Amino acid sequence: MEAPAGRTATPLGSFTSGVDGSSEGGRINTTRLPYNLVLYGVPLLQEIRRRGYSGKVDLEPVPVNGIWCLKLTYGHDQKPPKVPERWHGHRVIVEKGPPPPPPEKKPA
Repeated sequence: MEAPAGRTATPLGSFTSGVDGSSEGGRINTTRLPYNLVLYGVPLLQEIRRRGYSGKVDLEPVPVNGIWCLKLTYGHDQKPPKVPERWHGHRVIVEKGPPPPPPEKKPA
């Protein structure tokens, strides 16, 4: 491959490699956005713990009207954690978890 005048290809084969980082994954790959949102959620869960919340919380990426958001679910018998409305530009939805199933009745 012939390089344009004054430019040399980098070992990765791209003339823009290292310029803005986008050639090597500097931007989020939108085809894997749900997986990337899980990575954003880890620091959110850590921040909730740092603020003193001790209840069980689950976090998952969910599409809402075509836009990926983070859904935080807390225990049915717990009070809701205080979370920001947005986390790194992504909407955070807080929901109460389902109640536990009723205990099974043992036959007498």
